[in-house]
Amino acid sequence: MAKRRLNKKQIARIQEKRQATQTLIDESQLSDEQQKGLIITSFGKRVLLENQSGEQFSCAIRQGLGKLVAGDEVVWQEVPNTNEGVVTQLLARHHELSRPGFRGQKRMIASNIDFIGIVMPVVPGIHPDMIDRYLVAASQLDIPVIIIINKVDLLSSDEEWEMVAELLHPYAEMGIEILPASSVSEEGLRELREFMDQKNSVLVGASGAGKSSLINALIPDLDIRVGELSEATGLGKHTTTNSILYHLPSLDNETTHGGNLIDSPGVRQFSPNPCSLTELETHYPDFASFLGQCKYNNCTHSIEPHCAIKQAVEDDEIALSRYESFRRLLEEFENESS
Repeated sequence: MAKRRLNKKQIARIQEKRQATQTLIDESQLSDEQQKGLIITSFGKRVLLENQSGEQFSCAIRQGLGKLVAGDEVVWQEVPNTNEGVVTQLLARHHELSRPGFRGQKRMIASNIDFIGIVMPVVPGIHPDMIDRYLVAASQLDIPVIIIINKVDLLSSDEEWEMVAELLHPYAEMGIEILPASSVSEEGLRELREFMDQKNSVLVGASGAGKSSLINALIPDLDIRVGELSEATGLGKHTTTNSILYHLPSLDNETTHGGNLIDSPGVRQFSPNPCSLTELETHYPDFASFLGQCKYNNCTHSIEPHCAIKQAVEDDEIALSRYESFRRLLEEFENESS
């Protein structure tokens, strides 16, 4: 009988388990000095962090701190004469991006972010529902967001451009910045760097959106950094299953770097943090002019008659795709709370 071969995900899990068994450090060896650090990525039950001098250390996490992610700011202590240490404290987070995880538990993606770039490729296709979900998340965090239309070098005719423009029309009407981009033609890369300059940015999108190609184009020495990261964590390239923070090169050559870019794993589906009907309405700015005009105060904009939102959809004042994504999200949130 032939031996069963392990796939890449199984190998990665085995490597993480092995790494997790090596998390214990004799804390009597720790330096007395408390230092601040920045989490670059997490792997198994350890993290890779960067100290204030830019050096990287593989660290265990003191019990009770919970899951740490790229972008977290922490306090840690070093084991002298090694590249190891222990994270002892998680500093206050702001603007946490997360998604529902296993059994409804929140799974952190990145923290302390200032800007979200939603990457949508023209091939295999732009999905308004996915855009809407990330727009709700950005609205919940109250941080800037742009829609990056990737792989535009693959659009070969005016008709294809018009189809893309029609899909994106509702977002242009709301005043959301839309940036055509390509790692092949380099279109939009300079503008994207300007958006991200001196910020903690995160690129999000489905698998196949082309985030990796964009990041490679934005960070010319990325292959070197990935190699260093793989060596530091001992997980090879499987670290890409978690979010990873990279430093962007400076735009003006006067500062050390031009901000941080967090690469998040591609997902098939994304859901923002569950919220009430009233709150969800506020995260759809194109609904604002019609709220309060429904016949019933508790209108859910579904089966009720004389609904101002449904009438606006019929009158093409609200895009049908936006209304449908609103209804899907509301149904998901109601199912989670029941």
